[in-house]
Amino acid sequence: MSVKNEPSIEAYIGATGSGKGVSLKRRLKALKGGRLLIWDPRNEYSDFAPAVDSLRALVQAFHQRAGPVKARYVANDHQPLAEQFDFVCRLAFAAGNLVFLAEELTDVTKPSWAPPAWRKIITQGRHQGLVVLGAAQRPALIDKSFLGGCTYIRCFTLRYDDDRRAMAKALDVSQDRVDALRTIKDDRGTVIGYLERDFRHDDEAKPGNIRLKAST
Repeated sequence: MSVKNEPSIEAYIGATGSGKGVSLKRRLKALKGGRLLIWDPRNEYSDFAPAVDSLRALVQAFHQRAGPVKARYVANDHQPLAEQFDFVCRLAFAAGNLVFLAEELTDVTKPSWAPPAWRKIITQGRHQGLVVLGAAQRPALIDKSFLGGCTYIRCFTLRYDDDRRAMAKALDVSQDRVDALRTIKDDRGTVIGYLERDFRHDDEAKPGNIRLKAST
């Protein structure tokens, strides 16, 4: 199998304030991709790519550009969110050879349904050279084929029991390990606890943490 055909599908799952966003932004910096497309419905990734708020402008940004190009699509209110997401996914697949981050999957997928283009990215994106990052706050409410197809999962604190059950199943660990995840803040800073599993290399989920110093 060529490097291009090796799947790279990563999930970052955690409740608001759990540290998911911090981890994702560190991952984007580490990837250092010259070609980047972000589905950014909450307008949170301004440091990584210029904002585009129309599908026409997004197409123009990627039109006949095989070299470096970065854009993040901030969804509008003019058409259904799932339709906009499907279009952005189709563009990501057609453009190929890029990092594609899809935030807030709870907004645009369901446990037994997802836009067809998102399913295609999960099942065939490796043939297009896509590195896929997906994020959600409520894993029990998102497309199960995404979690089932992941090559890497990082899980943070979750508020709801059904979400913790879903991630225990996805990581193949006992639920008490997911229940124990905490993001702790004190006067010294923040410690973000997580469980991660790389299904290409690891036989089991491993704990980790991110330490952030308090602002001065």
